[in-house]
Amino acid sequence: MMGNGLLVHMHLIRSYGAAILLLLLVVLSGLSVGYVSYENRLLHNQIQQELENRNSAQVEWGKLLLEHSTLTSPGKIEKVAREKLGMDVPKTSQIEMVLP
Repeated sequence: MMGNGLLVHMHLIRSYGAAILLLLLVVLSGLSVGYVSYENRLLHNQIQQELENRNSAQVEWGKLLLEHSTLTSPGKIEKVAREKLGMDVPKTSQIEMVLP
């Protein structure tokens, strides 16, 4: 008779052990979901910041291209040559052809 009581006792321990194990797994699963959600939010924020940085860089690049085209236009170069360097377009009589 003691043997049957011991078997029932062992069966209850196994049942409760399995339930406790399942409970721990559910809690760990919940914590994992929370952690992954947190990491996902952090990465999403980082992506948004990088997209903002990219957009700012594209705007800056556009401004630099516009400035470059303005500074290298033939009219601007001629104006700088006249005003700052004192250069003029030579007259036809001042042009000499150099042949090889």
